[in-house]
Amino acid sequence: MRVPFEEVPLDVRRRAARAVATLVGDKLSPTRLRKAEPRFGEATPVYRPDLRDIAYWEIEIAGLSTALPRPEGDTGRAEQGFILVSTGAHDVPVPHFSLDLAPPSRQLDELGSIHRVLKLDALCYAGVDRRGKLIGHIGSMPPKLAGVPRSLPRQLPAGHATSVATAERGTEDGEKAEGQRIKRSREKRPIKLTEWRSWEELTKGYADTYRLHLSALAERAARQWETEELTDTYGEGIHSGTTHTVWLLEEGEFSLEGAGAELVRAELIAEPLPPKLVLKPRADVSVEDTNVEVHLRYANGEEVLRYFIVPDQAPSTAGASLGPLGEEL
Repeated sequence: MRVPFEEVPLDVRRRAARAVATLVGDKLSPTRLRKAEPRFGEATPVYRPDLRDIAYWEIEIAGLSTALPRPEGDTGRAEQGFILVSTGAHDVPVPHFSLDLAPPSRQLDELGSIHRVLKLDALCYAGVDRRGKLIGHIGSMPPKLAGVPRSLPRQLPAGHATSVATAERGTEDGEKAEGQRIKRSREKRPIKLTEWRSWEELTKGYADTYRLHLSALAERAARQWETEELTDTYGEGIHSGTTHTVWLLEEGEFSLEGAGAELVRAELIAEPLPPKLVLKPRADVSVEDTNVEVHLRYANGEEVLRYFIVPDQAPSTAGASLGPLGEEL
């Protein structure tokens, strides 16, 4: 079930490395994380009932002391956290991670011999044997939904909260505005929640039952994937006078290319693992082209990371942007 980190697709590994490097480098991150010198451990493919191929990779973050819940109700200890990385736009790039809990696959191991892990909900994972029989799950099993419409309605169905006008009230500028109160209909809701009769019924009905939820999830993830694509195409901004750390995916060599290569001091730190490349850019507003390519060469592959230097005293407009973990920066 588990494979070495090096067997995970290169783009997935880079996404994980970028996210974890951000966590470790964040001054607001727990002190124990910054001092633990975390590294990547083994990886587990994670599936989803509506997708044929691997939907996610659960990548272990070794070097951390985490909690391992057990079926008996007590809590053991593990030596790894995890980060879950999507393989495509069906979900956000990094939908789940924890520095305090053992990986879902390790938790499922406590329930029996697991051959495959499936993600069913935000925090629900199931483990099956080689025949596809359910061994157990962690988190709340998503319910069976009856009466789900074929598409989202243009207006709220009966039974949902609506607002209606009440007495007028004053506003800050002295004008009067209508107040609002909440009214609930007593009509029955059209969607009913029941339990799945079997694991087979759940896996067969998953795609149809949750089609609207899965579609909404992919729509919500689209913006973050656009950011990922823009970063890969045009590069990531690094500010002049600051330090930017790049985690290598394995032992390797590097070179800098591009018009801005001479404006960056680079140092490869081999120990402790993973190897890290420390970039120290310096440029002022007189520099027209600050684009830099970092070429990383490994035993069995190569990757190119693109950056551009944001010069000293460069004008900027503050605004919300998405970080590698989906949070707003």
